[in-house]
Amino acid sequence: MLKALFNFFMVLALVSFLISLFLGTVFLGVAVLIAYIAVSERKAEIHDNWSILIEGAKGQRDQVISMTKELIAAFKPPLLEMKEEKVGSGLAPTPIGKTREFLVVVDRRSLKLGCFKTFVNAVDYGEALFVSWYLTYMPDPWQTVASLVPGARKVVGLEDLNLFDKQDLTAYVTCVHHCLQRATDKLMLGLGQDPSKIDRKSRGFLGIS
Repeated sequence: MLKALFNFFMVLALVSFLISLFLGTVFLGVAVLIAYIAVSERKAEIHDNWSILIEGAKGQRDQVISMTKELIAAFKPPLLEMKEEKVGSGLAPTPIGKTREFLVVVDRRSLKLGCFKTFVNAVDYGEALFVSWYLTYMPDPWQTVASLVPGARKVVGLEDLNLFDKQDLTAYVTCVHHCLQRATDKLMLGLGQDPSKIDRKSRGFLGIS
């Protein structure tokens, strides 16, 4: 729907510029507004995930996230970007509405891999701590705008990854997965709990263990 509206007003803008600069500018402004709406309505597609509920670990969020960051950095992964960010339920930054803070990890070695971000979170659940990560696909803003152009499709998707891309994606997500699990293992051992009983396999496309 947004793509059809965007193209409609872009055509109107081009035609109107031949008649009136004012009308052309107005219709172009509407098209830009539609493009902005398309970008703001982006939602992440979740392709893989893993989680654990650690009893008696309330208030230990910062410890888990900080240790995970340190362990990832120790791997010295190439062009791996990490930042803590408040995002909405669609896993996109938002200035309004309810948000939660995630550690966002993304491989910046290529535009393809940059669309696949891993969101790591630890949040209190009663007296426990719910720890999780989600591998998501979400195009960058410029890719979303490009997809509105006639004849265009989603610029990069899971089906567009070649063998090397999939290897690199699996390697980076496995790194995050293992580092988060090592951080949770240490927390559980400190609480006198046995981490060997954890289900370590992710639930999704990659099935990492």
